[in-house]
Amino acid sequence: MMRQLPPDFFRTPYAFYERLRAEGPVHQIELRTGVRAWLIVDYGAAREALRNPTIRKDPHTATGAEARREGAADSGVGAVNERLSHHLLNMDPPQHARLRKLVTPAFAPARIEALTPRITAITDELLDGLARAEGPVDLMAEFAFPLPITVICEMLGVPTADRAQFKEWSAVVSDITLADPERMRSATAAVVTYFEDLLARRRAEGPGGDLFSDLVTAGQAGDRLTDDEIISMAFLILVAGHETTVNLIGNTVLTLLSDPPRYAALREDLDRVPALVEEMLRFEGPVNMATLRYTTVPTVIGETEIPAGEFVLVALGSANHDERHFAAPEIFDVERNTNGHLAFGHGIHFCLGAGLARLEARVAISRLLDRYPDLRLAVDADEIAWRESVLFRGVQDLPVEVTKAPALR
Repeated sequence: MMRQLPPDFFRTPYAFYERLRAEGPVHQIELRTGVRAWLIVDYGAAREALRNPTIRKDPHTATGAEARREGAADSGVGAVNERLSHHLLNMDPPQHARLRKLVTPAFAPARIEALTPRITAITDELLDGLARAEGPVDLMAEFAFPLPITVICEMLGVPTADRAQFKEWSAVVSDITLADPERMRSATAAVVTYFEDLLARRRAEGPGGDLFSDLVTAGQAGDRLTDDEIISMAFLILVAGHETTVNLIGNTVLTLLSDPPRYAALREDLDRVPALVEEMLRFEGPVNMATLRYTTVPTVIGETEIPAGEFVLVALGSANHDERHFAAPEIFDVERNTNGHLAFGHGIHFCLGAGLARLEARVAISRLLDRYPDLRLAVDADEIAWRESVLFRGVQDLPVEVTKAPALR
């Protein structure tokens, strides 16, 4: 039976997921753009699919190219500029291991932790700006977005002044399953041009101490890193490096402000923020479904055989609400054991920037609680619009009322 997403899916996906889980772990689904895929909704089946070596991601293989030709329909799946397709999320072993090894040092725990003072400084600068605003403030535009995009721009060594352009491109390319093909072609062509120019300048001027220079240097050092791999990886890091954190911050603040006593209690005990972030990752994680995969052979998941050459979507949000793994999953509980949540994926494609996202969220929420103890929603929570994205889970805007921030402590 072919399923369609219900009209209220983007606001409340979990009721839909619960109905599907009651019927079985795997379902055929058709998106509004005509993309067809097998949707995996159970926790156990999700983990199985995410580590199954016959379910792959590389679009350049014969099977991968055919899956995209057959399944793209009227979406942006087949319209992405080919030069942006050579990154970690599109690679399988052994190529995946090669690129991951190159980028992993930049996201090592010690290097991420060393960013704490800078992340805190950026956070406080943005929070200072909230106090100067007149009337309600959109916390997404003024805080949740600029914090992670500034951090990742500084890591890559790209101009923070270009972040408005990055936001526009990201809005198009972050969900290829629902994107318009023409907009996808235009946006991804512009992305390629931008990073081609940056690559040329970096080679002419010599490398700096940033992550983009590391990619360029590795390519020149006999690692066989091609220009297309450098460009693809830079854009993946830029998009993935801020999208998840933007949504994590926004979802967390909305959840807290929807229950003012919870916000008040947390600000009295900031040591609970790390546990709060982990429960948020489970409860209202920033990634709804993992990026597209395809089967290379007939593959049995949860007693359902998926034919070869078919798209697979793993519903991370559903897996994290599976009542067979998490007791009372519909309840937000900071005290629960969140071990094993799939917010950052599982297996070889586990999010490389998970540590950075966690750190930014902890700093952002802690400083927000400290600086604005009386923060409140400016509208009813039901009036807030959610992004219409199959892949990402986040709100479009988050209007809040702020009082003048006290002096920094």
